[in-house]
Amino acid sequence: MNSNEAEKYRREQFQAINYYRRLHGVPPLSLDFKITKDAQAWADHLAATGKFEHSKNTNYGENLAAGYPLSNINAANLWYSEISRKIFANFERSHDCYHLTQIIWKSSKKIGIGISKSAKTQMYYVVAYFDPAGNIMGTFAENVPPPL
Repeated sequence: MNSNEAEKYRREQFQAINYYRRLHGVPPLSLDFKITKDAQAWADHLAATGKFEHSKNTNYGENLAAGYPLSNINAANLWYSEISRKIFANFERSHDCYHLTQIIWKSSKKIGIGISKSAKTQMYYVVAYFDPAGNIMGTFAENVPPPL
């Protein structure tokens, strides 16, 4: 995967995530170079190992996606599609939509997005890191507003 392809994909996902945040009336995220570098390192690790697992990094909130070909992986849409499972009246019990809640988490301010392709399997791995991390129990009501 060349750097132009990765940058184009990163920009598309960044814009889509901010579009979804706008639907919920929360401020846009800024794309951060250091966080992107960290997300890229984890995406490269996933591509090298062929594993699909969360990192042990507790500095950020983390969303993952993987698939092939890259044109079939719209990570932001995939994560936001969890809205069909979100119970806005009972945030703490909506356990199967933490990707959604992370992308619209009001207190998160910055994002980094990494994308890497496995030379062995041709799978693409997408990692999004959010700072500060979301999905903090007891704070869902103030950070995850319903759509406007």
